[in-house]
Amino acid sequence: MIGKIKNKAIISLIIICSFFCSSLVFGQSSKALETIFAIEALDLATANLKKAKSSKKRIKSLSQAIRSYEETLAILRISVRDLTLQKSQVQNVLDQNENEIMQLLGVLATVQKTPIAGQMLHPSGPLATARSGMIISEIIPILQENVDQIKDQVMVLEQLSETQFKAQASLQTGLLELQKAHSNLGRAIANREDVPKRFIADPEKLKILIKASNDLETFAASVQSIALDEPSVSLPSVRDRKGNLKLPVRGKVLRKFNEADASGIKRSGIILATDPGALVISPTAATIRYLGPFLDYGNVAILEPQNGLLFVFAGMDTLYGEIGQVIPALSPIGLMPSQSSKVDKIFKAQTNIYAGKLSETLYVEVRSGAQTENPLDWFN
Repeated sequence: MIGKIKNKAIISLIIICSFFCSSLVFGQSSKALETIFAIEALDLATANLKKAKSSKKRIKSLSQAIRSYEETLAILRISVRDLTLQKSQVQNVLDQNENEIMQLLGVLATVQKTPIAGQMLHPSGPLATARSGMIISEIIPILQENVDQIKDQVMVLEQLSETQFKAQASLQTGLLELQKAHSNLGRAIANREDVPKRFIADPEKLKILIKASNDLETFAASVQSIALDEPSVSLPSVRDRKGNLKLPVRGKVLRKFNEADASGIKRSGIILATDPGALVISPTAATIRYLGPFLDYGNVAILEPQNGLLFVFAGMDTLYGEIGQVIPALSPIGLMPSQSSKVDKIFKAQTNIYAGKLSETLYVEVRSGAQTENPLDWFN
């Protein structure tokens, strides 16, 4: 039987398949392992989130748990994207080499079905028969080795698919848990009574100021004028903590201080790219000077951590707190916009391997008197 198959064709086939299989051997997928660890970390973060709900210091505990949960959720989301890409690569190589795989399996099946004596007989005589036997004894293990490598890759593909399914289920559950935590946080803030109020805002002055201000700079510079009967208070300095404050939201710097955008416009602050629905916090204890909508900036928070110093955050959706309140450090002040209130739409947007990882933007400005300072000098 072996005489009917060209030796060169068999050898060529072995070379092709050996090259193909060696390029595929990943062993157990490292991405699958990373994703499994991320799923376990999210399970732990979920447990902490549920504990925070019943904590005595509910708002602080929920805020910290939500920030930690966002970090863990982001790690899992990245793992899922990487896993999906690796799965696609393995599948593509298997698909592209489908013909070679079929030929390899066909040759192996043919050789294994043919009796040994029939394989070794050769029409050119005993010497050729002996050579055929030697070739067969070397070919069969190589063919089997290549088939085993293909089986390994199919197993890797199955492992990737199974882990991807589990990870996507964890992500979807995670987003639901995060929404519940946001709701719990909102209720806790609405019911709190332990936050002192430094002043009451004059609604008429506020309305006039908003109408008269053409930009955020003008508005922020005059926002102190809306206070009614504000006592003279000297707040402790936070300048000794300059450079060591937490960013108000988990994200990445999209545009730096005074960096021109696509239209050539420069702004006296930075722009952070964030996840939809990300929690925004006050980096320090501060007085809420303003909380509400302003022009096309979305919802804006203007915080005063010390006399003459303002932190301005713009672009939020949900807001927490009231104008005039003095809030402790790391207090929640709002949530970034969500692309949809429906978890399935958020889930699809956040797990699409081609989608941007951080789709919302928060504008951050630091004002000292009449001057603006680079926020990156303040936040680490």
